[in-house]
Amino acid sequence: MQEVTVPFDLLPTGKPHVSFSEVKLWKECSYHHNLVHIKKLSLFKPSPALDFGTAVHASCEHYLLTREMKPEIAFDHMEKAWAVNSTPENPDFTQASLAKSKAEATAILSELPKFLDETFPEWETISAEHQLYEPITNHPHAFKGFIDGVIKAKGKRGETIYWIIDWKTAARGWDRHKRSDPMIAAQLGLYKNYWCQKNPEIPFKNVRAAFVILKKAAKPGEHCELFSISLGEVPIKRSLKVVSNMLTSVKRGISLKNRDACTWCEFKGTEHCT
Repeated sequence: MQEVTVPFDLLPTGKPHVSFSEVKLWKECSYHHNLVHIKKLSLFKPSPALDFGTAVHASCEHYLLTREMKPEIAFDHMEKAWAVNSTPENPDFTQASLAKSKAEATAILSELPKFLDETFPEWETISAEHQLYEPITNHPHAFKGFIDGVIKAKGKRGETIYWIIDWKTAARGWDRHKRSDPMIAAQLGLYKNYWCQKNPEIPFKNVRAAFVILKKAAKPGEHCELFSISLGEVPIKRSLKVVSNMLTSVKRGISLKNRDACTWCEFKGTEHCT
């Protein structure tokens, strides 16, 4: 998709915009953000879980656009990813893990159409992979993102409700810690804010946001779960404040190590972060 050209100022990252994933990384550890986005270092390793998520997302996107569920789209993504990454350095990319991933994707995708019909009465697709590239208030920069899906459906009183949806694949679902993470709410808060900014004709109160958790390991009929988040003006303002603080910090060159975020960091114990 062609990116909107707007005369925003460049950040020390070399980009005029920020995304939610970048803001989230900065919030977790601004030093980690500095290594990845300013110094351009990366020790990223391919992961079957990440490729699984990308593959399932592709089938979900196709379904929103066509109402035709095609698991083979996900399978094709997986086969290509496994073919590229099946090396001695990546021992998790085996034929057994590929077969398991295909079976898990089949279980999820087979239940998704019924789940959407039951959860969102009379739903219609507004857009899939909806691009955001919107000005950030009080900063000469943009917020960039892609909303997995925007649909409209009937509310309990017959009113039209617009739903901002983000697909999230998970092993067995989300625990209490994950569900209460402020940055989980922040993602949908930012998406709602900037989508409403693009669509001022739609009443703010008629726009809702939710994650659809797509669970690999679940009982039949329970592979899809709605996790909606209440997003009024107050939580959205908190999300926007995080973005503003991040921009100010990055432009001032502030990058502090958060030792509590070291456990899963790819730079832990390396020459870049000791």
